[in-house]
Amino acid sequence: MGNLEQHTPRARPRRLPTALRAAILSAGLGIGLCGALAQAAETASAPATPATQINLQSASVTDLPGSPSRVRLDQSLGVHAIKVRDGAVVLDNAVLLKAYVYAYTQQPVNYSAILTANTEMIDPPAPVQATAREKQQIDAMIAFAKAHPKLLIRVDDIALDAYVPEGKYYPIDNRLFIHGAGYYFDNSPYHYSDDHPEAFRHLQCTDPATLKTINQAIANYIHFHMTIASTVLSGDAKTHGLLLRVDEVQLKDALGNVLIGQKAE
Repeated sequence: MGNLEQHTPRARPRRLPTALRAAILSAGLGIGLCGALAQAAETASAPATPATQINLQSASVTDLPGSPSRVRLDQSLGVHAIKVRDGAVVLDNAVLLKAYVYAYTQQPVNYSAILTANTEMIDPPAPVQATAREKQQIDAMIAFAKAHPKLLIRVDDIALDAYVPEGKYYPIDNRLFIHGAGYYFDNSPYHYSDDHPEAFRHLQCTDPATLKTINQAIANYIHFHMTIASTVLSGDAKTHGLLLRVDEVQLKDALGNVLIGQKAE
C-alpha cells in the first residue's frame, strides 16, 4: 500500500508535489512532511535499511499505495464506478476511500467532505453541497462498501533493493508496510492504515528463474508493480481512518506477470 504527518495535532500542508499526493499520515513517527520532501531528491540510490530501522526521510517517495484522485466526481460517484476484481473492490480514489470510512464508522455522512476536492492550493476550495441525487449515489456506495470488506490496492513504481542471500528475500525499504503509517489519495484527513504489515517488508524468493529476472530488472533500474489484497477490520470516526489487514501481496512485472506472491502467515 503516503506521506508523513502527525495525527495529533494534524497540520496538513496545502502544497504537495504531484508525485507525493498519495501521502503517509503517521502517528508518533516524529518526522514532518516537509522533511520528507526535502530528502526526496537524495534518496534514489539509498542503500537498504533493516526493517527495524526504517529511515522514512530516505525512503522512496514514489512507492506509495494509490495515486491522486484524477477522476471527475461524475465519473467516480455511484456504485457503477466501483471496480470489482474476483470479489474484491479496487480502492483507487479518494471518493471511494471516504465512502469506506463512513461505511465502517458510526458517524453521520458529511456529503460535502466527500464531494469537495482537496487540492494543493493554499486556499481551500469552497465546499460543494450535494444534490439529492448525489446523496443517493453516495449512500449507495456506502451500502456497497459495507457488503464488500475485501479490497485491492495497486501500487506502481516499486523499486526493489538488492537480494539478501542470507535471508532469501528482497527488502522493501520504502514507505510501504510500516506499522502505524496511514495513506490517503488526496490532501484530506481520510486515510487507511495496515494492521501488523511488517511481515511484508521482506519478499521471500528462492526460485532461480525469478531471481534472475528480478536481479536483471534491478540492475537496469526497472521498477515493478504491486497488488495488495486487504480486508477491512474497522473504522475510526475521530481520525477518519480505515484499518486494514494485509492478506496477500503480489509483485508484478510491467506485463502484469506475478513474480512473487506472499500471503499473511
